[in-house]
Parts: sequence; C-alpha cells; structure tokens
Amino acid sequence: MYLLSLDTATNSGGVALSRNAEVVSVWMCKTPMRYSERVIPWIENVLDAHGLRPHQLDALAVALGPGSFTGIRIGMATAKALAQSLEKPLVGISTLEALAYRYRWSDRLIVPWIDARRQQVFGAAYRIPGLDTEEVLPPSVDAPARWLKKLPEERCLLVGDGAEFYRSTIEAERPGDQVLAGDNQIVESLCQLGYFRYTRGRTSAPESLQALYVRPSDAEIGQTPQGARP
Repeated sequence: MYLLSLDTATNSGGVALSRNAEVVSVWMCKTPMRYSERVIPWIENVLDAHGLRPHQLDALAVALGPGSFTGIRIGMATAKALAQSLEKPLVGISTLEALAYRYRWSDRLIVPWIDARRQQVFGAAYRIPGLDTEEVLPPSVDAPARWLKKLPEERCLLVGDGAEFYRSTIEAERPGDQVLAGDNQIVESLCQLGYFRYTRGRTSAPESLQALYVRPSDAEIGQTPQGARP
C-alpha cells in the first residue's frame, strides 16, 4: 500500500511516500515561510517520481502540531482536502511523537523538544517499546528549566532543535541525560507510524481531525481581555 505523509508544522517540513512500511521518496525544504506555495509541487514531485497518480494512494498522514500555527493550518488543510477529494483515510500524528519515533532505537525515555520561541519549548516524553509509542508526558509548552522538572527520575534522551538550543540548561539541570544534535525532520516517521496505524484501523475522517496547537496563537493572546490569563 502507498501512504503519503505531510509536515508543514516544523521548520524541517516536506512530504514523503512509503510503500508498505518502507519510505521510498522524500522531498524536503527548510523554508517555512514558503510552505503554502510549495506543498502541492512537493506532492506532485514525489508521486511523479514513482509514476503514481493521487488516486493510487491508500492513505495519508499529517503532522498535527505543535509547531508553527500557520504551518499547522497549511498542512491540515492540504491533507484534509486531499483525503476528502480522494476518499482516503487520514492519520494524524503529533510532531513530537513523530520526532521521538526517529530515535526508537534508544532504551532511554525519549524527550523531543521543539523550539517554541519566547524562551519556551514544545515537549513531550515517550517510550517506544516496539512499533508504536507509549506517551509518558503529553505535549505541553513551558520554559526549559520548568519543563525538565516534569520528567521522572530516569535516564532520558532529549532530541530536536529545542534540545540542542537549550543544551546547557539540560546539562546543568540533568547531567545524566543525553542530548543529540539534530533537526526536526519527521516526514519519514510520519510514514512509518502512519502505516502502522492504518493497518490497525486507527485512522480519522478528515472532518474530525483536530490540530494540536498546545498554546494560543499570538493573535489570540493579543485578544485576551485585560486581567484574564492567556
């Protein structure tokens, strides 16, 4: 079966195509400000490279966030429109979960961090005992030092651009933990997790899939009434 994955929520966005569980094509572009104009050509290029037409896809997977608000909306709108027009099932996956899945070989608790700006990180924690993930801490946003206090007392592996950016904070607060430098590329993981869940019937109707923003947008914060907490 063919599955197309799509990520425009992170700063390492792109699309990937998998045949069964094997990723056969990846198209990436680290230009978040241009995702809206490039996402459809990405999809066309990946399909054309394998002589496929959109109706030959069996399913789609999309990054739900957290990440860029505009990017999340671009990816969700594109994936939902394709799934509806093609009448194909859709799998929604957290950016943090997909990022953790890249490091499923580790026997540590995997803690993906994505830089959320404002001196904050989007983070979560997962164990990956097999082909699927086990959520230990759900996605949330906080200052790095406060986020680290949520972690259990066990060896952790912190990954993603947020972990690299705040490496000194991690090393000072939790010297026994490991930090791996790397970007936020997740399109291959979206394919792999998407295939696993599709084959087990864990899909969503496009109209029911919800984005995972974690925090309100800057516009929503600006509209918060005086005296209220955003």
